[in-house]
Amino acid sequence: MMIKDMPPFFMQSIDETFKAVFEILLLTIESSLKPGKDGSKPMILINTFEALELDALKCIEEADIFPIGPDIAMLISDGNNIDISRGYDLFKVDEKAYINWLDTKPENSVVYVSFGSIATMSKKQIEEIQCGLKESGRPYLLVLRKNNREAGVELEEGENSTVLEWCNQAQVLSHPSIGCFLTHCGWNSTLESLTCGVPMVTMQQWADQDTNARMVVECSAGVRGEVNKEGILEAEMLRNCLEKVMGNGERGLEIRKCCKMWKEKAREGIRDGGSSHCNLNYFLEKIVRLFGPN
Repeated sequence: MMIKDMPPFFMQSIDETFKAVFEILLLTIESSLKPGKDGSKPMILINTFEALELDALKCIEEADIFPIGPDIAMLISDGNNIDISRGYDLFKVDEKAYINWLDTKPENSVVYVSFGSIATMSKKQIEEIQCGLKESGRPYLLVLRKNNREAGVELEEGENSTVLEWCNQAQVLSHPSIGCFLTHCGWNSTLESLTCGVPMVTMQQWADQDTNARMVVECSAGVRGEVNKEGILEAEMLRNCLEKVMGNGERGLEIRKCCKMWKEKAREGIRDGGSSHCNLNYFLEKIVRLFGPN
């Protein structure tokens, strides 16, 4: 792995805002991997699926690992539609009729842009993203949380673009008009995109996102958006990345083919008899044997 693929807190000091969070996280992991008093291994459920990370899962010898993902409660059995009532949103979903707007767009034509629930963008970065999206000539749905709008960037909306404060992400990613996801590569977003078969352009910020971005590229599910010396993803780079992923070149065709494969493998895992389905059942049976049915 290259240094840029590693979580940044391995190489540099942690921002004081998140230092306490990381310390608690590391302590939790360490305590979770300790054997029981009888020497038994701890059992850990992980939100991933075997086909995606089998080799990595085999490397963890300190615990019995049960990959039971993708744990996306809103995905229903037919694998295409979304049951909105089963979703859980961190913020209030924007009241704009964004699904109706997506309905008017051709299949695989829209760029969906979202950076999760924590990351904030500088004014310069928002301007570069908006410029790159506009120059690409592709319709886009941009999610920009309220605290990201304080930079004072003028947000452009029209027939070819719509800007929201928050949306139901799984519902958007599963829409047939979505052709690419510009993402910060948080694990939930990465897994949702893979499960919905949507190619990614990565714009990672911190924590595990650099490593997730490497995985996206390794499994041919997208391309990495390289930033400049100031840490900004420039408009030209974004435009080139979108063309690689959504264009008709060899790279784009291969990425879209692989994304369809990962979509099917993710759904295979959670179907009856799939790896995640069987892992969860085995875990529950083991719990019953250890602690009884109550």
